[in-house]
Amino acid sequence: MSQVHTGHRERLRKRLEHDGLDGFQPHEILELILFYSIPRSDTNPIAHRLLAHFGSLSAVLEAPRGE
Repeated sequence: MSQVHTGHRERLRKRLEHDGLDGFQPHEILELILFYSIPRSDTNPIAHRLLAHFGSLSAVLEAPRGE
C-alpha cells in the first residue's frame, strides 16, 4: 500500500463515526463495505470499477450474487 493510502481505512471509519454517511461519495460507501470482505487490499479501485460496471451504488448492492 502506498504512503498516500496509509491510514485511509481508519480515516474513513473515523469520518463515518463522526458524520455518518452524510458527505460520503458512493465509491467511499462501497469502500467501507468492501473493507470487511477484503481486509488487506486497496478497495478504492474495486469500488470505482463496480460503480462503472453497474452504474450506481444501489445497482451494485442489488446485483445478482454471481456478478
